[in-house]
Amino acid sequence: MADEQEQQAVAREGRPELDPEEAQVYAEALRALNRAGVPYAVGGAWALHSYTGLRRSTKDLDLFLRAEDLRSAMDALAEVGFEANVEYPHWLAKAHRAPYFVDLIFANNNSRLRVDQVWLDHGRQVEVAGVPCRVISAEELIASKTYIGVRHRFDGADVAHVIRGVQGKLDWQRILSRLGDDAQLLLWHLIFFDFVYPGHAEYLPRELMVRLFEQASSRWSTPDDPKRFRGTVLDQFSFVVDVEDWGYEDPLIIQPLVDEEGNVMGR
Repeated sequence: MADEQEQQAVAREGRPELDPEEAQVYAEALRALNRAGVPYAVGGAWALHSYTGLRRSTKDLDLFLRAEDLRSAMDALAEVGFEANVEYPHWLAKAHRAPYFVDLIFANNNSRLRVDQVWLDHGRQVEVAGVPCRVISAEELIASKTYIGVRHRFDGADVAHVIRGVQGKLDWQRILSRLGDDAQLLLWHLIFFDFVYPGHAEYLPRELMVRLFEQASSRWSTPDDPKRFRGTVLDQFSFVVDVEDWGYEDPLIIQPLVDEEGNVMGR
């Protein structure tokens, strides 16, 4: 069974495929959001395909939206038969019409990135289940995937495939602005790309890589707090021993963005 599941998750060239019932459910969800005027952009397999030409088996539809639009999205989906609930108030709600799910994503799971209007404005126009819509931009797709490096999932291949797919024609500064103090993660993925695709060095922002490496190396000569730690930014489970047993500081600050009804906190 594990081998079969792994084969289904393998990315291959081609367009994502939906069975007729699945396509109908997702089309109704997208049309409901469009009628309600809820701004969103599609992520997941559809965004990956848009920039890479790859298809991957998908079990749900990932939609990115601002936290302030979540309540409206949940209401719109409820009108067409979905049951929606907030799974994690700092980043994710789910709408389901069994057996299908729509993920409503308004941040990433470590609270480092929050969806804003830029996520929704810069992507490509596509068609999902026959409905015209927009996918998130390649820059925001890369920024979000740089953080996915847990024990059971590493999205470095997706990042590399996106860079290859757009031939390195990216707004690298926007990616850096998303990552902020975590810009070293981008260097990690760029070195990974160079290892995977040694024949595509022209797709790399080489001056930026040199600058990021110099910033990292300058820190090595400056004494830092020995308990400073960032492991849980990537994997909140594999590095629990560092925080709970070895006394390293936990940099994660997880604050809810919405309440259990999907309303933005503080409003």
